[in-house]
Amino acid sequence: MRFQAALEAVFRAITAFLMMVMVVLTLLQVVSRYALEIPFPWTEEMARLDLIYLTFFGSIVAFQRREHLKVEVLVHALPAGLRKWLAVIIDLASILVLGVVVWQGVPLLQRFWPILSAALLWPTSLFYFPAVFGCFVMLLYTAADVLAVLRGAKDQPGASASQGAAR
Repeated sequence: MRFQAALEAVFRAITAFLMMVMVVLTLLQVVSRYALEIPFPWTEEMARLDLIYLTFFGSIVAFQRREHLKVEVLVHALPAGLRKWLAVIIDLASILVLGVVVWQGVPLLQRFWPILSAALLWPTSLFYFPAVFGCFVMLLYTAADVLAVLRGAKDQPGASASQGAAR
């Protein structure tokens, strides 16, 4: 349990850092373009790269908290037992989709490594890496949830100990 809390703190810290970098890069873009009238071409590409990382690391944080956007009107109308198995089926479908992204993404990382970005001259694989990594981490969390439900350790996928006790 301690490892999981530490891991969640690491992903939250990375996400907060990426958000701070985004603010600094955006401010630098505006100041360099309009105040100094000497635009730095690398800031736009760096901000784009930062946004990609922020999106997927933020998704991991949302996934850890089970706060991704979802519509549960019909799910809440089902009996608790059926709701549990529907959640497992949905998580298994998520594992399938996340697995396909990882499976197809790893070869793309290798293929695009020699291609350099326009302004930074960095390998373009750096732009694809957060999608593969983020989906892999979310796949691990989802698989752990499904295994916990099947072992009987959780009432419902994604439910923390406090949420499970409240049910």
